[in-house]
Amino acid sequence: MKFVTDFNKEAVFYKNKEYSYKDIIRTAKYFSSLIEMKKNEDKAVIFMENRPEFICSFFGIWNSHGVPVNIDAGYTAEELEYILTDAEPKYIFTSEKNLKTAEEAVKLSGKEIKIINVDTLFIPENFEVDEYVIYSPETEDTGVLLYTSGTTGKPKGVVLTFDNLMSNVDAITEIKLATPQDRVLALLPYHHVLPLSINLLMAIHIGTLIVINDELSAQAIQEALKKYKITIVVGVPRLWEMIHKGIMTKIKANSMALKMFNICKKVNSQTLSRIVFKKVHEGLGGNIRFLVSGGAKIEPSILEDFKTLGIKVLEGYGLTETSPIIAFNRPDDIHIGTVGTTIPGVSAKLADDGEIIVKGRNVMKGYYKKPAATQEVIDDRGWFHTGDLGKIEDGYISIVGRKKEMIVLSNGKNINPADIENEIFKGTDLIHDIAVVEHNNHLLALVYPDFDKVKERKITNITETLKWEIIDSYNVKAPAYRKILEIKIVKEELPKTKLGKLRRFMLKDIIKNLDKPKTEEKKNEIKIDKSDKEYGTKEFQTLSDYMKKEHDLEITPDSHIEIDLGLDSLDVVEMNAFIEKTFDFSVNEDEAGGIKVIRDICEYIRVHSNAYHNESVNWGDILNERVDYKLPKSWAVGLFRILTAPIFKFYLKLTKKGQEKISSEPRIYVLNHESFADAFALGHMFTYKQAKNVYFFAIKKHFEKPVRRFFADNGNIVLVDINKNLKESLQIAAKVLKENKSLVIFPEGARTRDGEIHDFKKFFAILSKELNIPVTVMGIKGFYESMPFGSSFPKSGSVEIEVLGDIIPEKISVEEIVEKSRNLIAEWKKKK
Repeated sequence: MKFVTDFNKEAVFYKNKEYSYKDIIRTAKYFSSLIEMKKNEDKAVIFMENRPEFICSFFGIWNSHGVPVNIDAGYTAEELEYILTDAEPKYIFTSEKNLKTAEEAVKLSGKEIKIINVDTLFIPENFEVDEYVIYSPETEDTGVLLYTSGTTGKPKGVVLTFDNLMSNVDAITEIKLATPQDRVLALLPYHHVLPLSINLLMAIHIGTLIVINDELSAQAIQEALKKYKITIVVGVPRLWEMIHKGIMTKIKANSMALKMFNICKKVNSQTLSRIVFKKVHEGLGGNIRFLVSGGAKIEPSILEDFKTLGIKVLEGYGLTETSPIIAFNRPDDIHIGTVGTTIPGVSAKLADDGEIIVKGRNVMKGYYKKPAATQEVIDDRGWFHTGDLGKIEDGYISIVGRKKEMIVLSNGKNINPADIENEIFKGTDLIHDIAVVEHNNHLLALVYPDFDKVKERKITNITETLKWEIIDSYNVKAPAYRKILEIKIVKEELPKTKLGKLRRFMLKDIIKNLDKPKTEEKKNEIKIDKSDKEYGTKEFQTLSDYMKKEHDLEITPDSHIEIDLGLDSLDVVEMNAFIEKTFDFSVNEDEAGGIKVIRDICEYIRVHSNAYHNESVNWGDILNERVDYKLPKSWAVGLFRILTAPIFKFYLKLTKKGQEKISSEPRIYVLNHESFADAFALGHMFTYKQAKNVYFFAIKKHFEKPVRRFFADNGNIVLVDINKNLKESLQIAAKVLKENKSLVIFPEGARTRDGEIHDFKKFFAILSKELNIPVTVMGIKGFYESMPFGSSFPKSGSVEIEVLGDIIPEKISVEEIVEKSRNLIAEWKKKK
């Protein structure tokens, strides 16, 4: 059939240059004259960025009766070599930009493949075109060979016939989704089947103008939308999320705009929304009829917001193996939360296990040279098994998740990790990437933080911040089987396909590497770039010696002190004290809080250093520094005891054991943390005289409400901000103890979320060891059952506190103090 004809108009805009349909056909025919191919057998790889020559190469191959093999322009030579070995093409059409990679890949493959650099081709003036038409392959001939993105392993070649491709073109034409008057912005690369089908084949076939953007920044896209009066844009969720975030940030910053947004949401009129948010539409060029979203699931809340703005987003569903479209929402029938109904000529239903299976013209011929893999997905009745779990209600399809990606726990519960990831994403801007996986029979989150945001907010402990402020916020609301019990931070983006899909099969290796002890990892895998001048600086050499001596760690200039080296907040305090003493300046914790990479720390030292002294430092030096802090008044201690006494006698029925073991000398009291009532109950363990000299160490952010603040100011509660100024917090704690007072510390740092004891932080043990003050360990029980995290008032029940014994710091290490304290409580709880 005649597939490309001369519409006597512009076909493509690229880099401010127009290419008519006649130009495209003429160039394609010239490219065709450079190759000789056996019909439906020989192949030619197209390995270049989106540009008019890509289109001409594709149709030039068709014109020679060959098979185009569209390849990711971002491939390395090794990745391309795999394709060359598998597909065995005769030719490679490439650009100057990709020429070296193509040459290296051909060399690696050991095959004879002719490389054609389109940037060196010029059509002779005397080149004659017999007919300004490009004919398509025969119906059942191979139209294109595409390779899957490799989310589950090595890419597989997908053989799509010309009829497969036409199934989508015909369906779009039949429902008049696009017309010759439309202008399509091509953002996604043509090696993906969605842009190939809509942005190239459909557009060229019906005479729609294609605008190819060579730059993908938000500004470049916005300029193209306006300049070329774009009417249709095909994109992936990440693009729409970026645009949505930009729009909604501005709306939320303007109270009037936010009010109008909420009104439009209630009225639900596209006409009103387009009038109210005219500036938003103008920012998108002012001519958009609709946006198309594919490649992955998009959050329904984002689609709802676009709808409120008067912008139609058509979410669709498909796979490379289905050419790609299976279903999509029509402009006049958008069902948010679904991917719409099937296109004409395609049937879809659910298998017994809930997997979506489809049948129709769009289903591929099979995987190239992989008959067994083909039989796994296309059954003997012609139904293609998508690998996606879903629901179909009244013809509308909803996607639940990938069958292979579902996590099946030992209790039989099924979890779609993407749902958890999306929920966590919505609650923070500190996370750039997150992946939830099953690890050692529990859920683990791999997190790649937004390091710019972390630095901007001067966060001193990334792991603790993410764990307690973000992951914990999710866990509190999640059922037990969906809670994330472990978090690991990575320094690089998680592995993804070009469309932004996680390559989940690679995550286990990442976790395995992260599980290696830091000392072993650094000794075995550290790579030294001798050309890096930082290695020779005094600052780096000093820090390198310090890390080796104190932590037995090898470092590089790019080592991240928390992620790569495993230093915790207290280690950083100790390091900063060493820097202060060695380089003779005062480290501003607020200023240095976000500086986490050795290279940046070296630069910070260079900027502020006054002198150099080769001296060591210890915790005693740090704790003995003068701190300006006045202990809070204690007049209300007795009042709190009187007010709470009836509660602990009749309502919570407090049992107290071991009070005779409580010393009148200064002590550090440590106990497990079960509820907000713990501290009030603990007050009843002491005599009134003892209680006046016992101070509670607490985190400032937990006492921001007026009533709690009153308790703190008048009830022997020392408030500190350990995230912003941990060093000062330590010094304040030391001052309390030096003034012959006792100190209560909950070493878990937070209340239990599941009734279990969390890890103890070494804060209290450092104080005990350096000031030679014994630790009195207490166990607390029953409070979690009475007042679990999230509840505002306790239930009636029985609670218990018992003094378990003292730990004398002499002759034992900080780590041993921590271990002995936790073990005492853990063993006591087991007996109960």
